[in-house]
Amino acid sequence: MSDKSSQQDKTQEPTQKRLQDARKKGQIPRSRELNTMLVTFVGACGLIFTTDIISSSLHKILLLNFQLPISHIMDKNYLVPHFTESSITALLAISPYLALMFVVALFGPMAIGGMSFSMSAMAFKMNRLSPLSGFKRMFGIKGLVELVKAILKVTLIASIVYILLKIFTDEILNLGFENTQDSIAHSYKLILLIFTISSAGLIVVALIDAPYQFWQHKKQLRMTLQEVKDEFKETEGNPENKGRLRNLQRELAQKRMMEGVPDADVIITNPTHFAVALKYDVDKSNAPLVIAKGVDFVAEKIKEIALKHEVSVFCAPALARAVYYSTDINKEIPYGLYISVAKVLAYVFQLKNAKPGKYPDPPEELEIPNEFRVD
Repeated sequence: MSDKSSQQDKTQEPTQKRLQDARKKGQIPRSRELNTMLVTFVGACGLIFTTDIISSSLHKILLLNFQLPISHIMDKNYLVPHFTESSITALLAISPYLALMFVVALFGPMAIGGMSFSMSAMAFKMNRLSPLSGFKRMFGIKGLVELVKAILKVTLIASIVYILLKIFTDEILNLGFENTQDSIAHSYKLILLIFTISSAGLIVVALIDAPYQFWQHKKQLRMTLQEVKDEFKETEGNPENKGRLRNLQRELAQKRMMEGVPDADVIITNPTHFAVALKYDVDKSNAPLVIAKGVDFVAEKIKEIALKHEVSVFCAPALARAVYYSTDINKEIPYGLYISVAKVLAYVFQLKNAKPGKYPDPPEELEIPNEFRVD
């Protein structure tokens, strides 16, 4: 009763970690019906391409064996080499087909769920020997589903074979009136046709079973709300993971910030310890925006990118510190710094438009209100 209640509480879809852990244990969706369909259908198609080789080889083997004199049959010195030759001929005839079947049987199960190898799945478990567990598997929902699939397969294949036999009854009865070679070739083609159409019927079963196995796999791995919370605490709440996440976020933010430096109008520097990148778009903002800022190594990096993209760099230690400490990235500078920043921007714009030999004088005094001073 408690197991049923617990299963009903598992309403949350499995997390990515839950799916990965299950995969490590060898718990992945597998469809035996899909594998059976692939083996039989590909096998049938393979026979189509090997018809001539196999039928001619069978004809050769039959002729060799049906025409043996009694004296040779009783002579073991002749019979053993003869049997060996017949066996090799048969093996060579069917070897391409066997190779194809081996490849399909090996890789067919990977059609859903992919490749997985887990020692955990191969480990010995006592509950596999428990009669109670066996009865639960036999008479549970899973056992019922397997029974329904088996009945569906048998009914479907039997119906297809019955219909085909009814259609080809006359041809089958006339095989005895054909010569040996024609009879073998005709029989082979009939068997191949019936086998191919019958195996194609398994596609219906596979199309039902494969999605069901995916759904069943996800259902078995569902989690309770508490399990989801506990997993979150275990992963995201872990101090090491939180620190790693913060570092990653910081690196990504810094990378995005650096990408904006080439678009800046001016870089105001300390000149060694601080650097702030400003951009002013009259149509989009009321005041200049800080699009990047940094100290020490980051400041040097900002200046390096600015020089590479020919962005003006202006040295104003007090103003650089004031903007750095008062304004966050992608925010407008405070009202108290408008005049000083406006003087710097005006100088930069004049410098860009100046004619050779007629450069403007840099602003001499940049007043910083006391509330923004950082000494």
